[in-house]
Amino acid sequence: MFHRPATFAKALAIKADLGGRVTPLAGGTDLIVGLNRGTSLGEEVLDLSGVADYGDIDTENGSLLLRGGVTFARLARLDIRCLADAARSVGGPQIRNRGTIAGNLATASPAGDGSAALLALDAEVEISHATRGARWIKLADYFLEYRKTALGDDELISRIRIPAPDALEATAWYKIGKRGAVNISVVCAAAARWPDGRLCLAFGSVAPVPMRATETERLIGTGPLTEELIHQAAQCAMTEVRPIDDWRASADYRRAMCGVLTRRLLRAVRADSEGKG
Repeated sequence: MFHRPATFAKALAIKADLGGRVTPLAGGTDLIVGLNRGTSLGEEVLDLSGVADYGDIDTENGSLLLRGGVTFARLARLDIRCLADAARSVGGPQIRNRGTIAGNLATASPAGDGSAALLALDAEVEISHATRGARWIKLADYFLEYRKTALGDDELISRIRIPAPDALEATAWYKIGKRGAVNISVVCAAAARWPDGRLCLAFGSVAPVPMRATETERLIGTGPLTEELIHQAAQCAMTEVRPIDDWRASADYRRAMCGVLTRRLLRAVRADSEGKG
């Protein structure tokens, strides 16, 4: 059966009733690929594309609230460099016009470009249930293990909270792939710095889940980004990630590139911060 509710409350009611028997469908950019490969969507499909306001972006107390249906095309227009650049690196124009941020988080691919950028922004995700209500959790706690998240079978992603552009000092994004566009990340990385000096660093494609490099963040601290500190941070990042060998790259290559991208990210953040000083 195909369900196409007009409100998010109705969508939550359907999900609560059917649980894991219903497959949520928003942009469909991942699900349709699976369907073309012979994967069944199941007997019940919950189409979220008709839910009113599910693609909106709201502001609240110095934060942006991205509703789950916000597309990558819209994220690419935000004045937050790491998220906009990550969004522009996702697929081609057709994918960016259809793919949603909630879909990216629900799929929980280790190579999720949007996930890595959101982790660097210290994002929180709101998970909602029809009767239990909503709960906010740190995105870093949302990814549990490979393709497994804190999202329950009877819940939906409602919103993602990130800092507003003026709450950030600087951000940066880098991605290494097999070609310039429509590519899955071999390694992707993002960094964000707040006015108080706090810095977050995140990677994709180097662990079972998109990950925050918390040990490297602690090493960096809140002080000046000197060349010596940047070098130490790059070395730390290479020991913190947990890459594997696959057909796209070796673990050794990915680990080395984490060091390279850490240097690039921190130098870019430093340059932007100095430019605002």
